[in-house]
Amino acid sequence: MYRLGWFLGVALALVMTLGVPDGLASVHTYPEGGDRVMYRSLQTLRDRTDQAWQVVFYKRVQGGQTESIHLRLVGFPGGAALEHPHPLKITTGTERVWLAAETDTVTDVPNVAEYDLLEVMRQLTATTPLRLTLPLQKTAIDLPVPPFVVEEWRQVAQK
Repeated sequence: MYRLGWFLGVALALVMTLGVPDGLASVHTYPEGGDRVMYRSLQTLRDRTDQAWQVVFYKRVQGGQTESIHLRLVGFPGGAALEHPHPLKITTGTERVWLAAETDTVTDVPNVAEYDLLEVMRQLTATTPLRLTLPLQKTAIDLPVPPFVVEEWRQVAQK
């Protein structure tokens, strides 16, 4: 038992010292045909009411030029219903605020929304925690975005 505890302690110390390898990140590249490529980060985050949201941040590039940077939020069916069309409020810890316009690609589905984050990502120059204020039909709810997720988004945006 002592040996197992010692081994786990050493393993934990190594992870804390050396960090987590990049291979565990959830950033993926998808060739879409021709010279078009999509880069994507996929996470599951929980809002302030403990509801899980699938958060898909992706960038499309064609011919070496950024076509779009979008954020898709997907709640569980039967859960929170998003207000359509309505902008997404994005706030930093220092209270800088952006409003991201909703795209028109998925507005007919109540638990899914997609937002244009191209300008936001051009202005987001630091890896800082964010707060997304999700526009629900009857209210709004905050979805915290931790720094490691923001860092993935920045990596995707810089590709």
